[in-house]
Amino acid sequence: MFHPFYVFLKSIGYDHPIHPMVTHIAVGLTIGAFLFGLVSIIFRRVRLKLTAWHCALLAFISVVPIAFFGFMDWQERFISDQLQEGKGHWAASASGHTILLKMILAGALLVLLFASLMLGRATAEEKAGTATRVWNNARSIGALVLYGVCFLIVVALGYLGGSLVY
Repeated sequence: MFHPFYVFLKSIGYDHPIHPMVTHIAVGLTIGAFLFGLVSIIFRRVRLKLTAWHCALLAFISVVPIAFFGFMDWQERFISDQLQEGKGHWAASASGHTILLKMILAGALLVLLFASLMLGRATAEEKAGTATRVWNNARSIGALVLYGVCFLIVVALGYLGGSLVY
């Protein structure tokens, strides 16, 4: 289905998968959201809490295109290889189970990033610049916990992706 696109890329000298190259966007931003959140607690900086939220927002925006590129690479490289080798249905293989798990985790990441964005929205004091305490309500603490869970999910996704390739 996406083969003509990969043929075009190869014709201009690029024959690597796209997904690993763009994956670092969501991974870095998700880790950044968690780390900025922690640093904002340690140093009591409201603006770093906002930075964490912005990182989570950009990570959320990037998850869908990254998952799409992963699907494209999978269709081009894994499915076609298995069909050519006569290995049967893709989901029955060990790599098929790993890919299914990656799809589930990517969906969970999307949902949890969205939830963290809803919980981590700036309060009226933070918007006005008059807030003196950071992470002072249950919503904000919930957002920080979700940043941590999202961090663990991207670590698991990276590990599974590495195990597919290596």
